[in-house]
Amino acid sequence: MIKTGKKYWVFGLLFFWQATTLLGQDIKVKASVSDNPVSVDEQFSYSVEVSGKSTSLPDPQVADLSDFFVLSGPNSSTNIQWINGKMSASKTYTYYLQPKKTGAFQISPATVQYHGNTYRSNAIRLQVTKAPSGNAAAASKRSKSTPAITDKDNSGKSLFIKTVVSKRKVYVGEQILVTYKLYFRGNVRTYNIDKYPSNAGFWTEEFDLPRQPVISSALVNGVHYNVAVLRKIALFATQTGNLTLEPLEVTLEEVVSQRRNRRSLFDSFFDDPFGRTVRRKVVTKKIKINVLPVPETNKPASFNGAVGQFRLTANVDKHTVPTNQAVSLKLRIAGNGNIKMVAMPNVTIPPDIEKYDPKISFKSGKKNNQVGGVKTAEIILVPRLAGAYTIKPILFSYFDPQKKRYQTLQTKPITLQVTQGKNGPIVSGSQNSGLSQHEVQLLGKDIRYIKEYSDFVPIGYKAYATLPFWLSLLGLVLLFGGFVLWDDHRVKLMSDAG
Repeated sequence: MIKTGKKYWVFGLLFFWQATTLLGQDIKVKASVSDNPVSVDEQFSYSVEVSGKSTSLPDPQVADLSDFFVLSGPNSSTNIQWINGKMSASKTYTYYLQPKKTGAFQISPATVQYHGNTYRSNAIRLQVTKAPSGNAAAASKRSKSTPAITDKDNSGKSLFIKTVVSKRKVYVGEQILVTYKLYFRGNVRTYNIDKYPSNAGFWTEEFDLPRQPVISSALVNGVHYNVAVLRKIALFATQTGNLTLEPLEVTLEEVVSQRRNRRSLFDSFFDDPFGRTVRRKVVTKKIKINVLPVPETNKPASFNGAVGQFRLTANVDKHTVPTNQAVSLKLRIAGNGNIKMVAMPNVTIPPDIEKYDPKISFKSGKKNNQVGGVKTAEIILVPRLAGAYTIKPILFSYFDPQKKRYQTLQTKPITLQVTQGKNGPIVSGSQNSGLSQHEVQLLGKDIRYIKEYSDFVPIGYKAYATLPFWLSLLGLVLLFGGFVLWDDHRVKLMSDAG
């Protein structure tokens, strides 16, 4: 009995802890309107949503609505969801309003008192226009069916595309993140990008997006929109000056319901429940980018145009090696920036070590809206004489646009202890060069030995003027004639039934 009592006591503590945890969770308050702007004789809805992780959400205190006729409200609705074992709840309060006069009105934030804390929603600035006349209403209706839409003014539109640029003033080589977002309120069935911007003067890197765009939500002028990312790119300016991002042209199919200018709550009963499909062409506006040159002040001599944030490492596969054996020196630059355009730093090699051209490889990647990667240079070194050698520190400089100054990286000196190999070096000319072996053992077998013996013929040699040439040609003719006679004999044998 004592054990059972302890068990209930433990479960009671767990239940109390879970309840207090849910009650202690912060809540969110969001306000929105159905249309913005609206005409003076048009009805619209004003909604306040309270969301959190508790089922006992409080009621909001709505601000003064004396500038509007309250046709209905508040009408409340509750939504509770369980996703992956986590509960979320929301309660929405909706008012149906109609403006009393024209002008610009401010709907102050709604407030919620919850466990001693005050939560406020966003404020909404509403524009109320005059009621259109008959001809004006018809013209407005025709203008809404116009296929071309630009993103210069997004007020009151059912859909538009917004170009979000991370920066409009950058240094040459600095990354600019450009995101094309589709804002829509209705049902968009399909979309097709008709024209991609050329963006002259920029190096473009495309971000991979899912085939089915992820839909999020956002408030624009107090109006709730669905948001889908259509394209995301990273741009790196390759020249200075005022550059232009060209427009993006997209064709969409939107389902539009047949709605009338409603004057009462019951007029929506007669609207077309299925709607009609309308093709719309959306064009983004041009965007100016001011590209600055990197500063000349304090520019290091080892700077070769790299812009971003990088790291440098250098190492060899072995520090002790016999003469005429290969050593692999690897340089590795990693970080954020246009890694494809980064130039590898110069390496100073002692004169008694033969240096081959580097093998360059790179691997780019995109993470957290940043383009970066790794660039590697593999240099093959072949020491010819025994002794101790030191490769001087390698310098690499880049410009950091965040700190707005140059950064210089320096590796540690690399020492090589070269011992005398089995076969001594062959002296050629005034320097000790050349190999005493038929093959240099290299990593990856990139370099093969040169063949030492070749067969040469005199200048002016004519192969068709020699006896072996004509004998081989005669042999081919005799062989062809023998084949013809043999084939004729074979045909005669097969035609003889006996």
